[in-house]
Amino acid sequence: MFVLLLILTGLNLLYTNTLFESDLNEKCREALDIKITQQNTDIYYFAESSNFNNRDSDSIKNSISEITNFFFPTLKITAINKAASHAGIFKYWLTRLDHSGKKPKAIVVTLNMRSFDAAWINSKLKTQLQESMVLTKPYPNLVNRFLLSLQAFDNKTEQQREKDMLDNWKSTPVEFPFPFKYKTVTEWDYAMSQGGFVKADGSWDTDKIILACHYIKAYAFNLNADNPRIKDFDAISDWCSQNKIPLYLNLLAENIQYADSLVGKELVFLMKKNRDYLVSRYNKNNCRVIDNLELVKGTEFTDQTWTTEHYGYRGRMIIARNLAEGLKEQFINEYKKAY
Repeated sequence: MFVLLLILTGLNLLYTNTLFESDLNEKCREALDIKITQQNTDIYYFAESSNFNNRDSDSIKNSISEITNFFFPTLKITAINKAASHAGIFKYWLTRLDHSGKKPKAIVVTLNMRSFDAAWINSKLKTQLQESMVLTKPYPNLVNRFLLSLQAFDNKTEQQREKDMLDNWKSTPVEFPFPFKYKTVTEWDYAMSQGGFVKADGSWDTDKIILACHYIKAYAFNLNADNPRIKDFDAISDWCSQNKIPLYLNLLAENIQYADSLVGKELVFLMKKNRDYLVSRYNKNNCRVIDNLELVKGTEFTDQTWTTEHYGYRGRMIIARNLAEGLKEQFINEYKKAY
């Protein structure tokens, strides 16, 4: 037994010193980026595409994290980005920080409200994202490589994920503290799809109907502790607390104006109620929620026919400035009013 353990330890060491970084670069480049940048980083900014997406027409294409850095010229803010990422991925990025290296002064994590919805939780991209995290699990590197070869991760088929999403919309109640005629997302979505908007000539306004249905499916949910993304953010908060690193959750702006005009006050009520839940749950101890939910006008969203957190330069600047105001309390000596 001892000899076998010795052999496995040797093989793990050999793999770690030869092929591991190459595999990590292929599957999870972000983990290597953290290792490479840690010594020169004061603040990490973990994000999905909201950070770096920009418009072709933007005269300034800087990301939210880069604009935030303008306010703190003596600090280095390093962005670790991966499109479609969420707290379930970010929590593994945290574990790649080397405890023997330079300790970040703060960590910023994007808090994307849509990442709590059934569509994102059951996204067809989930398999790819879960695969990318296998090599970062808290096991010997060789064991992780073996697990990767066995596809020992959440690798449901796209058909199964779609079924899980539809089942959630059909069975999970949408709850209000006042009477509302639709009990679930499926009921609400169906009602809107049956001529929710009509043109002057009496024909259905299909474009508006489709967009309104997108909003219902993206935001019609009640946050609670059972949501898997809440469990992910709990893990992030706990990790930062244990490691005594201030955490800032950057709650992204959503298109409240369009949600109101397309669907109505009930959907806006849910969005604000879920915001209040997040602020109440996480705005304590070493964690602060930076609330941008209602700060960006509808026209500043890049995607006008879909629900995303992609903004033109003005929108990115508003969020960056609000984040800088939140960081200022900790970094008052480094703060410089850039605008």
